[in-house]
Amino acid sequence: MEKLSNRTVVIIGFLAIGIGIFLLTYDYFTGKKEKAYEKINISLYSEQDGEKIDNTPQNIAAADISTTVEPSNGGQYLGILKIDKIHLEQGFYDKGNPLNNVGKSVTLLDPSNYPDQKNGNTILVAHSGTSYLGYFRNLYQLNKGDLATIKYKGNTYVYKIVNIYNENKDGDVMIYRNKNKTTLTLITCTKNSDTLQTIYIAELQ
Repeated sequence: MEKLSNRTVVIIGFLAIGIGIFLLTYDYFTGKKEKAYEKINISLYSEQDGEKIDNTPQNIAAADISTTVEPSNGGQYLGILKIDKIHLEQGFYDKGNPLNNVGKSVTLLDPSNYPDQKNGNTILVAHSGTSYLGYFRNLYQLNKGDLATIKYKGNTYVYKIVNIYNENKDGDVMIYRNKNKTTLTLITCTKNSDTLQTIYIAELQ
């Protein structure tokens, strides 16, 4: 009887420890389950002492630089990105369009989904320097809670920024987002840094 009682105490102890660990880690693992990441390759340049530093990964080729801002050569914008807070309103092209390149415009990355895809992720990148290609030069002024819109196929999609973080500028970016949400991701070089890039995650409202 003594042995059985001790065994029971031990079992109860293990159960109590297990339940405690479960309760302590439940929120953590729930959050991890809801959060997912995508690893993408991007092409961005840095400007240092007036010289452009090419950070283009192998699978995205840098295009010749063009001063064209409006659609040209029969090119038509796929959508329009607008952020009132920083007075940004700029079109972007479809993935297969030769003008869809950071050397020419705000760029829709290949891993992107289109804005009307439920739980998809529209990923736009652009330069942040002082040149005519620095469409995202003022993104650093954005904070959590700020809004961005995309006009696409006659509809307007409104997004609210929920996360802003930096990563090393090495050609790869980890995108941390809730895959149960439709999101817009904006990526550009970090202001006053030659080694970092900033990622803005916004969720559809």
